[in-house]
Amino acid sequence: HTLNSLCWTVRSRVSEVFAFADNLDTQVDVNSSINIRFENGVLAAVVVGGNCAHSGAHMCYMFDGGKIEICPWSGNWINIYDGDEKVKYPAITGAPMDPGDNFIDAILGRDAPRTSPRDGIIQSELMDAIYESVETGRPAKPKR
Repeated sequence: HTLNSLCWTVRSRVSEVFAFADNLDTQVDVNSSINIRFENGVLAAVVVGGNCAHSGAHMCYMFDGGKIEICPWSGNWINIYDGDEKVKYPAITGAPMDPGDNFIDAILGRDAPRTSPRDGIIQSELMDAIYESVETGRPAKPKR
């Protein structure tokens, strides 16, 4: 979900990925460290701690004049900083919506989808490049 949220917000195709993963002797990746370069110049670092004692996640977008921290799973919390100062009551427009609810509403014609097939392609290319990088131990570029 974190990688989906990242792709949806960056809105660019992936240029290159370098990733490490530890499966802890299982068939799935449990812990990972992923560095991503997007075609639009955005850089991202993602860490997944699948066996951490405390579950939780956050995304942090850093800009020249501040940063935004948000829950990548549901967006149910957000912290906005102007410089080093936390904005107490940030102006946020639009209604919050769970992605699952949006999917159902879009199928029923009650709302427009908030994501697109292009986002799914970017996510798929990202995942393939992550697994290639983990397997080879080298940076990987998405296959197109």
